Amino acid sequence: MKSNTHIPYFITFGLVLSFIFSLTGSFFPSESNIQTILFKIDALFAITAFTCLAAKSSSEKFDLPAAGFTVLAIAQGLFLAEISQADNWDYSSQSTGVLFMIPSVIMISYYEIFPKWLRIGGIISVIPFVILFIVRLNSGIENTTIFEIIIFLFYQTVTLCWAWQIWKQRNLR
Repeated sequence: MKSNTHIPYFITFGLVLSFIFSLTGSFFPSESNIQTILFKIDALFAITAFTCLAAKSSSEKFDLPAAGFTVLAIAQGLFLAEISQADNWDYSSQSTGVLFMIPSVIMISYYEIFPKWLRIGGIISVIPFVILFIVRLNSGIENTTIFEIIIFLFYQTVTLCWAWQIWKQRNLR
């Protein structure tokens, strides 16, 4: 039994658990200890899933999407660095993460395993992050918490669709 048979499970469950921890964390006060812990666990599962997606797509000879998933894992790591301490998040780290997302989703859009609507949806999911980046650049972090939660959940909905596509294909090879 090859170890590659477990990759779809790590991807699917990683992205689903990432979404669940993120959604749960969004119900707690901004930058609270509990929210920080839940978002860190969310990031752990996302990074794991994205690196597994990079390995899977690379083994399927989709090198550009593999690079995109790797860069996306790095972006997720920057989001993790943002929330290093409760009540003292580093939003400049998040802004850098957003910049990493732009090329990553463009590269991921070449992953032909995903339907075209999902590849385009991945690119569209970054647009609100860019808007948040511009807003924060011009006006700081005040009053962006709800907007941030909404755009992360929209983006994570796209990643759930990625998980679904991987799950559906787990027994095809």
